[in-house]
Amino acid sequence: MDLKAVFNEFKSQVAFTLFLIWLLAVWHSQPLNSILYPLISVFLMTLLDIGITWVRSKKLYWPSASFVTGLLIGLIIDPKEPIWIIALAVLAAFVSKQFIGAGLRQHIFNPAAFGIMTVTLAFGAPVAWWAVAWGKLPLIILVPAMLRILWRMKRLWLAISFLFVYLVYYLTLFDPQAAVLALVDGSLLLFALVMLSEPITSPAVGNYKYLFGPAVAIISIGLSRLNLAEVFLPALLVANLTTFSLRFLNKKRV
Repeated sequence: MDLKAVFNEFKSQVAFTLFLIWLLAVWHSQPLNSILYPLISVFLMTLLDIGITWVRSKKLYWPSASFVTGLLIGLIIDPKEPIWIIALAVLAAFVSKQFIGAGLRQHIFNPAAFGIMTVTLAFGAPVAWWAVAWGKLPLIILVPAMLRILWRMKRLWLAISFLFVYLVYYLTLFDPQAAVLALVDGSLLLFALVMLSEPITSPAVGNYKYLFGPAVAIISIGLSRLNLAEVFLPALLVANLTTFSLRFLNKKRV
């Protein structure tokens, strides 16, 4: 295995960034579940992804995307939930990634968002964003690392356009200083900088790439007016499905 190539891979860099955030969150909170759940989530996601790939093509690979999905599930679902909630979220993410799509590596939904929302809707598991919700310190790792990664991936526009719409919305609610401070929120930034820009389910070319971030923000704001406990993940899933549907219709016309 070429370790330099692995480290230079964007998904590996995202996984390493989330790994550092997890270490910082463990240092802050230290309950056993906060240590174990992300590890269990990563292990299960990796095992399932490698297993299905081996069954299909008898190939082994470096599962950087599995690390990212597993870490997101483990860092977002409340660690006070029973372990089977984590396992079911991983299973739902795996099903979404491997079986709900237009072909191999063409899944419709962000796998982590799909897995988390499945257990939230089915069992009421709270979406806690616990690894970044405890303070501003995780942002020292998250923001500069992900800005660099997204710039190199040419996907920075997705996060910036999403955050710009939220800034405009906050300016209608607060004074300018409070509006800017409201953007410095761990859950908002983890979502915008990591989940929103997932390579397969977010558009990178065409006009859709300019509309995707603002559309997710507008849907999120609309859902927040309904006093829902979680708005980012369902908004992302709706936008994923809409983008896929538009692409499918355009292909049929061609």
